[in-house]
Amino acid sequence: MPPKSKEKGKKGVKQQKKRNAAESQAEATPRRAALEADRLGEHPVLWRDTAWRAKAGSEGLTRRLWELEQALERAQEDKRDMHEEMTRQYQELQKQTAAHRQRLEAKVKSLQEQLATRHQESQQTQETATKALAERDRTITQLQGRLNAMEREYEKILHGSLDLVLAKMAEASQHWEEVGTTISLEHKQRLQEFGLNPLEI
Repeated sequence: MPPKSKEKGKKGVKQQKKRNAAESQAEATPRRAALEADRLGEHPVLWRDTAWRAKAGSEGLTRRLWELEQALERAQEDKRDMHEEMTRQYQELQKQTAAHRQRLEAKVKSLQEQLATRHQESQQTQETATKALAERDRTITQLQGRLNAMEREYEKILHGSLDLVLAKMAEASQHWEEVGTTISLEHKQRLQEFGLNPLEI
């Protein structure tokens, strides 16, 4: 039985809370209505402040937009000026490059012409040297042939002269032997005439 009484006590507390909530809600409704009325009374002021703030914000945004447009225009002008300057520098660089290329091409052409001239001169010099060497070789060959012919001729002359000298010497030797023999015989005869023996003398 006691638990039942507790149960009833709990139900009574819940009902009491519900009643208190209903009363506080009933009391809050007039308060809420009063606040709503105050707010409705302040509504034109809020609208005016909001409009002023919106206008100030719009003017600020307009000024900011104008500043941004000016900055964009300056940036575009700077970009255009930079583009023009870069274009001018590029064209100038192209002109310098073209002039440099023309100078290099002229120099290369001049060097090629000089090289061709030197090559031609070298070929001519080589041909001249080859001809001179061939001529020298021919001259040396001719002179050597003449020298050999002269040596052979001198040998013939020398041998002929020696043979002639030897022949003359032999002839002279024979002649002097004959003369000596004749003289010797003559002396023998004279010695014998004088009564002398030539062998004893």
